[in-house]
This record gives sequence, C-alpha cells and structure tokens, in this order.
Amino acid sequence: MAKQIWETPELSLEESRSSSILVEELNEAGFQLETRLAGMPTSFEARWGKGKPEIGILAEYDAVPNCGPKKTDNGHGCGHNLFGTASVSAGIAVKEIMEKNRLRGTVRVFGTPAEEILYGKVVMANAGVFTGLDAVLTWHCLLYTSPSPRDG
Repeated sequence: MAKQIWETPELSLEESRSSSILVEELNEAGFQLETRLAGMPTSFEARWGKGKPEIGILAEYDAVPNCGPKKTDNGHGCGHNLFGTASVSAGIAVKEIMEKNRLRGTVRVFGTPAEEILYGKVVMANAGVFTGLDAVLTWHCLLYTSPSPRDG
C-alpha cells in the first residue's frame, strides 16, 4: 500500500486513489465502511466491533506540492504514504487481536484527508465525526529547529 500511494502522490482533498487503496484494504479485513465524511470525498471511517472502549486511529495520505523526485513534482516528504498505511495496518492488527482474544470494544480507523493544509481533521471534528471515542491514536513527523542563540 505504501509503495502504491508513494508512486501516485495526491494533494490535499484530491487523494482519491490513496483513499481508495486504504478503504479497499479495510473492506477486505471485514470493517464496515462509510465514505465522504463531513462533505470530503476522500475521507472515510472503517468500523469493527461493538461496545466500549471505542478506539480511533487516524490515517493521513495527502502529498506535498513541489516535494517529489523532481522539484516540481508532488511527493510524500512528510511520509503520509507510510502514516496512512501503518494506521490502517494497526487497525487491522487490533481487530485480529480482539477477535482472537474475544475482547469487547470498537476499532474505528479514520481516513483524514488534507492534513498538509491543516483542514481535514478540523472539519471532521466540527462535524462530530469523532464523537463517542474514548481514545484516539495518531502520529506525525514534526520538524522544529530552534533559533540559534546567536540569532537573539
């Protein structure tokens, strides 16, 4: 999945192929799917299980402009091809562990588009998409360089 998404980097709110790859994997694993959440065509929720706790896992998959192999290409400079697929894989792994051990609870994997423009999760939260969750797992790479002491 990561290689497929890497090879076709799609910008924020245009991630139709990337989203479809992740949705297909979750569908094959037996999750119930809902797409087009909060009016965004590339968003989704994949749900498995019943009852509490309800655990959410966030998946990102949008690319960055001018960050590809050639300077003018789109690319996954922030690794969203990895974040989305790892989050989907984690959701499937949790489902399998819950099945094997007959654990009660609900796993909800969310496709959160447009992270690069700080949009998708905000719109989804405002629309109540994350309501009912007891915990949410997410991860992201953040680069921060503090100013040099010589810079004042």
